[in-house]
Amino acid sequence: MRIAGQRRVSTSPGERSEPSLLAGVLAISALAAALFIVRLTGLPNLVDNEFRLGACVLNAIQGGNWIAPHNALGTLDKPPMLTWLAALAALAFGRVDLLTLYLPTALATAILAVLVYTWGTRHAGGYAGLFAGIAYLASNVTAQQIATARWDGLFALTVALVALAGFRAWNIGGGWTLFWLAAAVSTLTKGPLGLLLGGLGLLAVVWERRSGRPQELRGSHVLGVALFLAIVFGWFGLAYLRWGPRIFDNLIRSELVRHAVMNVPGHRFGKPPSDFLANFAPWSVLTILGMWHILAHPAPDDGRRRFERFCFCWFLGGLLVFAISPHNPARLLYPIIPPAALIAGCEADRLTRGLRPAARLGGCAAVIVIALTLFTLKYHRWDHRREHVRHTLAILRMHDAIASRVGESFPLTYARDVPFALQLTFNTMRPAVTTRNAAALLRSENPAYVLVGDATRLRRRMGHGAPPLYEIASAPIGSTPYLTLLSNRPELDDSDRVAIGLGPLRVVLSQARLGTTQDGTIVVTPETPTAQVVVTNGGATPTTVDVRVRDQGAGRHDLTWRLAPHESATWSAPDG
Repeated sequence: MRIAGQRRVSTSPGERSEPSLLAGVLAISALAAALFIVRLTGLPNLVDNEFRLGACVLNAIQGGNWIAPHNALGTLDKPPMLTWLAALAALAFGRVDLLTLYLPTALATAILAVLVYTWGTRHAGGYAGLFAGIAYLASNVTAQQIATARWDGLFALTVALVALAGFRAWNIGGGWTLFWLAAAVSTLTKGPLGLLLGGLGLLAVVWERRSGRPQELRGSHVLGVALFLAIVFGWFGLAYLRWGPRIFDNLIRSELVRHAVMNVPGHRFGKPPSDFLANFAPWSVLTILGMWHILAHPAPDDGRRRFERFCFCWFLGGLLVFAISPHNPARLLYPIIPPAALIAGCEADRLTRGLRPAARLGGCAAVIVIALTLFTLKYHRWDHRREHVRHTLAILRMHDAIASRVGESFPLTYARDVPFALQLTFNTMRPAVTTRNAAALLRSENPAYVLVGDATRLRRRMGHGAPPLYEIASAPIGSTPYLTLLSNRPELDDSDRVAIGLGPLRVVLSQARLGTTQDGTIVVTPETPTAQVVVTNGGATPTTVDVRVRDQGAGRHDLTWRLAPHESATWSAPDG
């Protein structure tokens, strides 16, 4: 009897039914989409890494800093590939939020799952590919990866592209340009480690020499290497023009050198293997069994044997790299999970060959249902106890309390002890103020609205004789104060005049709206012909301020002021 969605292929030693390639792709894609929906609709987390990537995206979109976007601290986290993709998503959807921050990684994970399935199907059969794709998605590793604002999920896809291009070039004896182009994309995602991890599978070339039918590496690398250097160093050169020597401090000394010397190499040698066994369970057991099978019983078919040994070297080589590395958190293992899933899929195929096709497909369906159920419980209920989730829920309560009254463009001042994640909910990136500057702002005669974490400390800083402070809104965590909105006015109102703190600067807007505040540039929009902007340097050192007035009726005015400490400068509309 022919089962729907399957095709008949001739295999040895006999004939058995294999899943349809198209049906498998659709099934894997649907599982990836379901997993992403479970994660996206679950309990939110804005304070893990989302605020870092979110700041970089805002810097690219609002500040126009696309070459080397920076975070809220003014430092470069990583090369810009993930920021670029998240920024494009934000432009398409109109704002920066969890969907647009997670979407690039979610798509990368879905594409990678399909690649695992199709690559496994091509070299080991339809069931091996299907089992591999499901094992990859139905794992704690991928459930974490698919909705993360870290670079590791996208990096895993780029490493896989490097590996697949390398395996293809090895087998056909050429085509290394694709390998080096994939390596360039991987380097612009998270650095040169992608070239190493993706190339480790090629250690199988040496292993294959013992088979009696070796396949040596052939083909030219000249064009590929030239393109790799042009892309990588071309971006680095442009970033250097933007940042100067600081780019070496951010990307090389802080990221590469610091991680390389932070501890003795190999001091946590057992951590990556134990992380893999736990986080990829139960499929990690199949991976270990499959690796033993690859060693003890090499496949007689040349193509199958090379494929299995390539995956073996890719996974085990990467695991050894991370075991030796002084810096090896569990998330760094993401790029070596695809070969582990492929090995596990091949082993699952071998162990279930005696079962009827309906039983094998039924087992796949059961795994999917169980995995989605567990992930739903974890991300919708059990994670409520996590500290980052509780903080995020408080942040969202504060955002809703303000936005429901006055909208999202209200001119708020942020104290330094307020998580940047709160700014991210308003899609702003304003320099935070010290407690001293926040107190000075609230003591002035102009209305001011300050978000603060430690409200008691700010009240003490106000001193005796200060005007009364009003608590406009608060977002505690249980009975513990977490966020408070304080003002020298009893209600939220910026209809005429308002004062805002931007780092050391105090900006008073009269009948004008504050726009973006990126990299020392303040954008304001007059609302009446008598609008006015006053900027005061409240810091202890001179500072340069760029003010861009955007008035469609009166045109544009770009002003640059060099302000000494406590000096002020004023712009008034032509009719003011």
